[in-house]
Amino acid sequence: MSGLAWRGVVEGFYGEPWSHADRLAWFQRGGAIGLNHYLYAPKDDPWHREDWREPYPADRLAGLARLNDEAAARGVRFVYAISPGLSMRFHEDGEHEALACKCRQLLDAGIRSFALLFDDVPMDDPEALGRAHGAVAARFRESFLRPAGIDEPVLFCPTDYAGLARTPYRVGLAKTLPADARVLWTGPDIVVGAVTADDVAQAARSFDRDLVLWDNFPVNDFDRSRLFLGPLTGREAAPGLVGIVANPMVEAAPSRFALETVAEWAADPASYDPAAAASRAYAAVAGTDDGLRTLVDACSAWPPGSPRWPRLDALVAAERWREAADLLSRLADTHPGPATPPDLAAQLAPWIAAARAAGAAGVLACGALAGDDAAPTVDSLLTARRTLEAEFADVARGAVLALVDRALERLGVAPHRALGDGARIAVLTGANPAPGDRELVEFLGGAGMRAHLGDDPDADLIIITRQAPEEVARAAAKRPVPLLAWAHLVPLGLASAAAVPLSVDRVHIADPAHPVAAGLTGEVVVYRGRSKLTVADPPEETAVVAREPESGRAVIGLTPVGARMADGSAAPAARATFFLAADGFAPWLVTPEARALLLATVRDLLD
Repeated sequence: MSGLAWRGVVEGFYGEPWSHADRLAWFQRGGAIGLNHYLYAPKDDPWHREDWREPYPADRLAGLARLNDEAAARGVRFVYAISPGLSMRFHEDGEHEALACKCRQLLDAGIRSFALLFDDVPMDDPEALGRAHGAVAARFRESFLRPAGIDEPVLFCPTDYAGLARTPYRVGLAKTLPADARVLWTGPDIVVGAVTADDVAQAARSFDRDLVLWDNFPVNDFDRSRLFLGPLTGREAAPGLVGIVANPMVEAAPSRFALETVAEWAADPASYDPAAAASRAYAAVAGTDDGLRTLVDACSAWPPGSPRWPRLDALVAAERWREAADLLSRLADTHPGPATPPDLAAQLAPWIAAARAAGAAGVLACGALAGDDAAPTVDSLLTARRTLEAEFADVARGAVLALVDRALERLGVAPHRALGDGARIAVLTGANPAPGDRELVEFLGGAGMRAHLGDDPDADLIIITRQAPEEVARAAAKRPVPLLAWAHLVPLGLASAAAVPLSVDRVHIADPAHPVAAGLTGEVVVYRGRSKLTVADPPEETAVVAREPESGRAVIGLTPVGARMADGSAAPAARATFFLAADGFAPWLVTPEARALLLATVRDLLD
């Protein structure tokens, strides 16, 4: 098939929206390369989602009108998306009138393209919900779009937006959704490595409508420490797929590396070559200087769970230390060139610093592993590791830290050692401890406690990290020993429900008088960048010291010995839940305030 008719970008990620300057820069480039639709759907705009009924204040409306005009001047169609599904009462006429009234305000400001989004809303009765959503779209078309002279098909995002099967929701939706509606679909899953022609065919049949691929590439809102700078891969077009809208990263300028390749694929899927497209994208975005090329290479993996930097992995697996050192030395020399656009250099700055730290540490490790005459000292390796671990941005961090630890072991140093002389603390982790787990041991050791990775039958306190297997955590929770956890909270009886919201960097101190509050009050920034936060619905007798600011759910809770747990059992010793998540106590992530809260929680459990 030839190129797709509908090609664009959706600002649909969670977290800080693009700036006005970011959007203007993208309109200029997007229009030039054929990604000529821009779907406005930032989750942090309350009038788009939570307060969808409320009219925009004059200044915000004027800002949207300017964006619409500036997009049009650059050949890009501005599409305003509204997301009423969280609270809309579908059977009330007034709700449909409110939706039309809200969009009429935008129409009067000059916006003439709209989309209806019903993503990420609860589904109690899927088939009935699908019918209701389709009916909203049909009524919106007949009562607002057509009277306004807008004859384009309804662009619609369903609640059931991922997967291939004909689900009850999709059955209900197909009964009421206008036949010419275009359905936004993310592929066989939400974030995917591949979308095949067969996937497209199955999904189109399941909706009985044409599809626009909402491609969650190269979005990074689920892991704010990473960038995805490589080309689009693993995509096939097929009848039934009429468009693509790519969900970019929070960092607008670095997103251009990937979006250039999306434009190439969308223009001619059949002849698309990812490697060639990536080469052209680098030249278009970064220019002729090679100072960013190794950074881009190290951050080109997709999907997110795939090996981060296969080129380095292959050299390490073959123990080709000098070649690995040469590659890492190029990473250590990462720098913007004279012609690098200022916004790109500014937004890449944290990852440039991280690349230089990773490259420098990796070169030292390779020297030790190669047995060079001028091999680094243990102290220099430890210093390089600490420097790398302090970087919030992640450029080959895991691979290089593993390399450094391997070098330390070659020099006779055990990277994971018990520290401290006071209370015995067992930090339960997995077979491959995360850097945050090691950092936790060192932090507690520095506070005078004897902490180590792994179980200890004589432990005074047990800490359960995200890496700990559930069966290990369950066994530990049966012991009459104080316990602190940020994983397996429901199986351990520490919560009736738990979740991990994305893109959060702070907590609200709910009980500043409690010793665990460490003297802090109000909203406290606990992460050095937006990341994941573990929230919980704790047992009734739990003292909640801190909560997630938006939902109000507990992020630090202490349950006393003997209290009834969420599973009905009695706590065999004091229990605490903490807000850390996948990266745990990672040194590149936690702030001094987070360290103070953790230490206060540990000391409270030990008292």
